[in-house]
Amino acid sequence: MTSFKQIRKLVNTNVLLVLVCASGFTTQAAIAASAEEQAQAAIDTRQGLLKVLVSYFGPIYGMAKDQIPYDAQVVKTNAEHIASLASMLPDVFRMDTTDYDGETEALDDIWDNSDDYTDKSLALVDRANALAAASAQNEGAAMKAFGAMGASCKACHDNYRQQQ
Repeated sequence: MTSFKQIRKLVNTNVLLVLVCASGFTTQAAIAASAEEQAQAAIDTRQGLLKVLVSYFGPIYGMAKDQIPYDAQVVKTNAEHIASLASMLPDVFRMDTTDYDGETEALDDIWDNSDDYTDKSLALVDRANALAAASAQNEGAAMKAFGAMGASCKACHDNYRQQQ
């Protein structure tokens, strides 16, 4: 079984790599020459942000599934990062890319229902903050809050992500 320290090191390395790539995509979007390039840069930025979100979600999921030991500090820290990153979702989805051919799992409904999408993104922020607070109580409270946060993710995916 992989140790928590090994998982954390891998997550931190991947997060750093994604952040570096995402910052390059954001810069690329600002200077892209064509609308197609701007759309692709926006898609790349979104996907980079979502990969970073998943990297913080993963260890908590592992704890919920008893794959790794529960660590309240990791839950708190990761939940705080998720809240911070999730607050960026409405911004990185601002550019409507429905008229472009970039590979994405985002459904056109994101832009047709942008207020609802934003509300769902902000609900994720609230639930991630609630998870961070619950981590100070006990494992049971934290895992209950994690379930609520996961339901928030699902609510958005059900409406705005292609089914896999």
